[in-house]
Amino acid sequence: MKRRSVLGVLLAMTMVAAMLTGCGNGTKTTATTTNETKKTETVAETKSAEVTQVELPEMATPNEWVSRFDGVKPTAYEEFGWTDDQITSIKDAGLTVGLVMHTGGESFSNAVISGVTKAAEELGVEIVAQTDAQWDAAQQSTNLESVLAKNPDIVILCQIDVEAMTDQLKEAAANGTKFVFFDNINASLTEDDYVSLVTTDTYAAGVECAKDMAAELGGSGRIAMFTWSAPNLGNRARSQGFRDYIETNFPEIEIVTEEFYDDASDCAALADAVFAKYPDLDGAFGQWDIPLEGVISSAQGNDIGEEFVGTCVDLGYNVARIMAEDGMCKGIGAQQPYKDGYYSLYAGALACVGEEVPKMILIDPVNVTKANLEESWPIIYDEPLPDDIQSLLK
Repeated sequence: MKRRSVLGVLLAMTMVAAMLTGCGNGTKTTATTTNETKKTETVAETKSAEVTQVELPEMATPNEWVSRFDGVKPTAYEEFGWTDDQITSIKDAGLTVGLVMHTGGESFSNAVISGVTKAAEELGVEIVAQTDAQWDAAQQSTNLESVLAKNPDIVILCQIDVEAMTDQLKEAAANGTKFVFFDNINASLTEDDYVSLVTTDTYAAGVECAKDMAAELGGSGRIAMFTWSAPNLGNRARSQGFRDYIETNFPEIEIVTEEFYDDASDCAALADAVFAKYPDLDGAFGQWDIPLEGVISSAQGNDIGEEFVGTCVDLGYNVARIMAEDGMCKGIGAQQPYKDGYYSLYAGALACVGEEVPKMILIDPVNVTKANLEESWPIIYDEPLPDDIQSLLK
């Protein structure tokens, strides 16, 4: 395998995290967590006497990779807010909510549920159901029926197959259920069928991963991409953002293959075949943390050195630990799942009391490296970095 010096990524982001419960009687409250606008940066090599500099230009997200529907303009989450009077109306309404999760038991889903739970406590909303489809679209449809049987005022969900459940969703919406989607939404709905889509700018998250890859490789190398095969615009946007950034700005970084998987747990075996064909790969992009974990496991099994550069979307516990140990996960364009859950419930509750809600609430990704892991974790998860990972940073 071609060995390259590891670059220290100096992608600093100044962020202030603050969750809201309203201020002043009737006074509009807005989210105050912001991400510093990134500027073109220079990343200097730190492990070689010869200094290599890589410029990391900005790249905006094209409209087609942000809005899911024509005519829907995204609203930055910092601009989405509420008044004390509106909160009082929500508490007086005695609302209920059901969660139809795409999967569960991992960092992302747990954070979404934590965000919903926190908002429910603030608003006096009862969580009457919570299901886990384990990435099975047919199971998610069955789960939706079981949740709807409890007659919740609000249903929060992340759609696995964006073409599925259309009739179920439209019928329930016509009967008054307020649907709020996070991350991905049914592709066949109209604006009358749902309250809002709350999502990270996943194209921008892919761009952040590409920046980390380019910086670590010094602007040249051979890499692979691992992309979910599902027709899922939000996920495809991640890979497109990564590819666009590399191809536009770093022609000496060759994407030798893009591999497609149906099940994220298959990525280790898929990567084995890739390393057999391309043993000199310098890095790989995983569409989220679990696929990258499989790639890293394969790389270790194939005696690939720790200088191999892995990047992914989503800051899961395992990749965070690998990063803290100076392992193969070098950079992450993280979504903010806690905010997904938190703002999804606020959006649904406001709609239930007759308030107008943006049809799309957009959240910035967070660029995470080992250098800023400790301060990035609480921004993403609203809790401190786990002690065992903190100990690895000392």
